[in-house]
Amino acid sequence: MKEIKLSGSDKKILILSSEFPPGPGGIGNHGYNLAKYLSLKNTEVSVLTISDFANKESEKKFDEVQNFRIHRFKRYNNKIKTSLYRIKTIRETLDNNNFTHIIFSGRFSLYTSFSLKKYKSKLKFIAIAHGGDVYVENKFEQLLIKRALSRMDLIIPVSNYSKSKLPEGLDSKKINVIPNGFDLENINEIKINTHKILSGELNLVTVGTVWPRKGHHNVLKAFPEILKKYSNVRYSIIGRLADLSKVNQYSNENYFKEKIKLHGQIQNKELYKVLNESDIFMMLSESQSSGDFEGFGIAVIEANYFGLPAIGSKNSGLEDAINNGVSGIIVDPKNSKEICDAIETIVNNYKEFSEGAKKWSTEHHWSKIINRYIKVIDNIN
Repeated sequence: MKEIKLSGSDKKILILSSEFPPGPGGIGNHGYNLAKYLSLKNTEVSVLTISDFANKESEKKFDEVQNFRIHRFKRYNNKIKTSLYRIKTIRETLDNNNFTHIIFSGRFSLYTSFSLKKYKSKLKFIAIAHGGDVYVENKFEQLLIKRALSRMDLIIPVSNYSKSKLPEGLDSKKINVIPNGFDLENINEIKINTHKILSGELNLVTVGTVWPRKGHHNVLKAFPEILKKYSNVRYSIIGRLADLSKVNQYSNENYFKEKIKLHGQIQNKELYKVLNESDIFMMLSESQSSGDFEGFGIAVIEANYFGLPAIGSKNSGLEDAINNGVSGIIVDPKNSKEICDAIETIVNNYKEFSEGAKKWSTEHHWSKIINRYIKVIDNIN
């Protein structure tokens, strides 16, 4: 790991994240920007992480241009060996550096706190509460998560909905909600198109790993109703194709042919092109029986930056990601009529919603969100 020496701050922070770029995932997106913007505030930061669904070459290329240290755990065929190696690496890192704070992001990261008892008197423990990482149906895991969170000096849920899913009995004085922020690669060089919807035409888009929680199938379920008003509708689905089981229940219908495009995981340049060609961002996520849910929805704010209003799910972290009636509309993801009514409302007032989306995104840029992190970290008792 390269050595970074920064001045101007008495904080030295270690971030443990269960995901990290260039691999996909909202937890990784959050961890990266947290590290990046803390570093820009002259705070020394190191990251211990794992990056699935990315090759070694892309990891190396990514790591070389960062202004903070990144160490990526090895993954062995044996899960026990993998876990023991990670714990050993974390302990060695803490022993060899004078860290003041450690941030746990992701369920495995949170569980490692059990093996770090001896460091508790020297370090401030901080947990980021995203979604399914802190809320599960399994009773034993519920107990583990509560015990781990009880050890924390600060718990930061990424939305009020995530906060509502925390275990009961935690010290409320240690809980502070900070919404997710967004940033984009080469953001100052991105050209944003002016969006106009032509009569009968509609371009919808969803960005996120394709699997049941993200609710792509809820958009497809509403398609017959949408087609009644917008005969020339297109739906772009961008993200890793992890589980197409529910999408395939609808996509084989004749009226979907040539109207749906599964892009898979694409480069940022292509992503920006699709967003510029789209009209409305859809994220009709639904909670899973395992307890997993949408903690916030960073992709919503990213789409807002391009002027895309968003339609998202009630009873999820999307209620914090969408300024209802301004940057988009919150709906019941299972109610096709509500979805269609929301689309019509946005289309009929598109300029106002598009401008509202852009303004809402600027309030969530990491250059602003990071100040909230620094404030609560500085105020830890």
